[in-house]
Amino acid sequence: MCGVENKRIWRHGIAIVVLLIAVISRNPVEGWAVLMETNDYPEGYDDLPVDFVDIERMQTMLQSHGWSTHHILVRKDGITPETIKEGVEFLKGNADRNDIVVFYIASHGGYLRHDLKWNNTFPPLWEEIETPKRLLIVDSCFAASFLPESDRSLISIASVSEKESGWAGVPEEGLHIEGFVFTYYFCESMTGQVSVEEGFSTCVPQVQKYMKEVVYPEFKDVYPAEHYYNIYDPHPVMVDQYPGAFHLEVKQKAPLSVFLVFMGMLLALRRKR
Repeated sequence: MCGVENKRIWRHGIAIVVLLIAVISRNPVEGWAVLMETNDYPEGYDDLPVDFVDIERMQTMLQSHGWSTHHILVRKDGITPETIKEGVEFLKGNADRNDIVVFYIASHGGYLRHDLKWNNTFPPLWEEIETPKRLLIVDSCFAASFLPESDRSLISIASVSEKESGWAGVPEEGLHIEGFVFTYYFCESMTGQVSVEEGFSTCVPQVQKYMKEVVYPEFKDVYPAEHYYNIYDPHPVMVDQYPGAFHLEVKQKAPLSVFLVFMGMLLALRRKR
């Protein structure tokens, strides 16, 4: 009887393992992202001719965490309120509750506020996305003023506070970093399997050091700090409502771990026969 029972356990165990792997594999954790950046602005704004380097950095960072290029919607220049809506609809239409979504935008703060009407357009659309695993990154002047309020789990990151100016280096300046400084250091800090919270904590002092020790000596007379809203001492903001650590890794390791655990249990049963 004991041998028959063990065989039954073995057969049922294998069936459970196969079923679990099938269920998990059918709905893996996927990443979906929207990356938007403007280099060529309409009259009234300074252009930022950096060849969309900020989007490139974000793409590279996400891909290092296993994200598919086919899951990343990129929009360069010509950003309008309709473009914002299109981006959120892309996330809403593809991501389920098991997935991770990222929305990134790099822009002049004035363009976000006045031309894109961000604070009216974006927040209600953002709330419609099913997954609680949502990351918003705004790199602009007054960036924290564009973070939506929400009672759902998410992380929102602003490159500067709501009263501070941001900084994007352009080629003619000849400084080390071209593009937005916060994006540069945030993407650098997200190498390896670090959480978003860890990446943010690492990059903030680097951003502050660069602005104070590199940008300030070069531009203190051109852009006086008292006129440019604390530009040389930025304070990035993170609003973290996600329980636990927020990771961007999307490679599936669960099926293998489940398989190994069950196989170990079943092999132990066989040895007792």
